[in-house]
Amino acid sequence: MRMILNEMKKILTWRMLTFLLLVNTVLYFLLISFDIEYFPNGRPALDGYRLGIEMIEEYGVKMDEEDMLDFSRQYKSLKKEADEYLQARPEFAAAGLENYEKLITSDWNNEEQQKLSNQIFHEEQVDLFWELQERSRLMEFHDMKEMIGFEANALQQKRFDELLAEGKYQAYSEVVIQNFKDFIVHVGITVLFSVVLLISPFILKDRTRRLLDLQYTAKVGRNLYKTKLIAGILSAGMVITVLLAFYFSLYAQNGTSPYFGLGVNAFIANLTWYDPTFLQYIWLCILAIYVIGIIFTMLAMTVSSVVPNFVTLIGIQIPLLFVMLLVGFKILLSHIISVQSPQWLVPCLYGLLSIVSAGLLIYLIRREKLRDILE
Repeated sequence: MRMILNEMKKILTWRMLTFLLLVNTVLYFLLISFDIEYFPNGRPALDGYRLGIEMIEEYGVKMDEEDMLDFSRQYKSLKKEADEYLQARPEFAAAGLENYEKLITSDWNNEEQQKLSNQIFHEEQVDLFWELQERSRLMEFHDMKEMIGFEANALQQKRFDELLAEGKYQAYSEVVIQNFKDFIVHVGITVLFSVVLLISPFILKDRTRRLLDLQYTAKVGRNLYKTKLIAGILSAGMVITVLLAFYFSLYAQNGTSPYFGLGVNAFIANLTWYDPTFLQYIWLCILAIYVIGIIFTMLAMTVSSVVPNFVTLIGIQIPLLFVMLLVGFKILLSHIISVQSPQWLVPCLYGLLSIVSAGLLIYLIRREKLRDILE
């Protein structure tokens, strides 16, 4: 255990930790800060967020037809309030906008009507009218609840029909889960870069200094390579934990906890193979980041064990990171249970990556033992 701790100290140096702090600061402002500071991002996102909380408080985490009828009645009542609001303002009546329907169907070529419409929605930002638009949008989605919304194959259609049969409709605004998907992908990118930068130079640094030759002269040197691998994985796990704890403490400011009990299939445009709650989906994504981080830790140590120099080390890892940025995070993280990917694809990819990375390390461990015996 003492040797593992000593190896971890060689990884988690103050210089490396300071460098990771700098990298995370840059990536935070480039990627993550927008998902925190601008949530909800303007309107009608703000109204979708507020209305979703109101719907959960009134109807719970699942809406049935009776709930939708009540939702429709509230919409009609709010429309009457909007009509009264417009009728109380002479300039709207003079422009022919004496009720809500005429306001939202105003003539685009009528400069006066467009000026007044812009005044209501953008200058004064009257909450009542924004809420009415969001309620109308959600009602339209409910009216189309039996339409899947994309060209589905047989398995996707079957899954959609199963949810309909269970009375699980996509009734809640997608603003919260879409924000989380953007946030978790950006956090995943940041964590991945941090882990790769942390682990990549570890073994190569000892090799370039010819320290392995000295270490293998001792009896304990036979198992030292395995000790380094364990230390690398534990160090990566510690860094991942600290980063996730920090970034999720920031995410807590978004105030999405009222949505935690909502099934992910209840969000608009979010059809999935399984039906965890939003909170369970968050934990699933956290687990996925750990798995991705450990896989790339093992790959980084594998590459570091065989390349001759740092230039080659960087050159080999750039394509791997590029693939992850381009398609990997979308499939393996934000769409981890989405029907947009075949149900078998994500588990198979995780299994394949785990087997390949672990297999390479086992091969290198055996190779190092043989090298020690032969030399």
